[in-house]
Amino acid sequence: MNNLKYYILVFFISICFSNCGGYGSIDYGFSETSVNTQKALTNLSTKISTSEDPMLIQTYNKLEKTSNELFLILEDCHKKYKLTKNYITTLQEAQKALERLHQNFASTSDKTLLLEAIYLDYHAKLQSIVSSPQNDANSTIRVTIDSSKEDGFFVFGKLSYEEKLPIKRFRFNKPTHDAFQDFVPGYYLFWLEKEDRIGTPELHLIINNGTEAEKKLVLETPK
Repeated sequence: MNNLKYYILVFFISICFSNCGGYGSIDYGFSETSVNTQKALTNLSTKISTSEDPMLIQTYNKLEKTSNELFLILEDCHKKYKLTKNYITTLQEAQKALERLHQNFASTSDKTLLLEAIYLDYHAKLQSIVSSPQNDANSTIRVTIDSSKEDGFFVFGKLSYEEKLPIKRFRFNKPTHDAFQDFVPGYYLFWLEKEDRIGTPELHLIINNGTEAEKKLVLETPK
């Protein structure tokens, strides 16, 4: 009887370890995203090198430097503990933004602003890892939002470099003044809506500074 209990216990322990191993092996496309981001930056460099705009060149250079630093650290983080799907999704969307800029380079008027937005997003991620006690890239920041004059507004958001895209990537769980959601470190646009009243999107840098796991924002109430 004791042997039977032993084998049953061993069986359930093996199942648990199997499930943990399976969860830890989920990649969510990080390796592919890393390669494609580098490729997108390399492709862009050929066009930016011919530019006569010093601000564009300077912004690209600091983005490339920060990208190299970030993905080098993320590669190590990803080996130790798999990056979350939400984290990798933000990296993939930045990659797509760089690819769109390469494809539409001649017709894009706000090249520098777009590259600056991606740079600040990468910078927020990099600084959050460095500030984390365990260099944990998967740490999130709880963002709570109030409206400046009256409550009851729904809160929407998207990634900063998606400013020109007509999308609503995030919707907070509750209207103001009780709206909150956990975010991957980065650079975001948030705005308020109620019926036909739509606020102007506001840019906010969401960084884990190692001491605060929450950021409170007060957005301008739309007229």
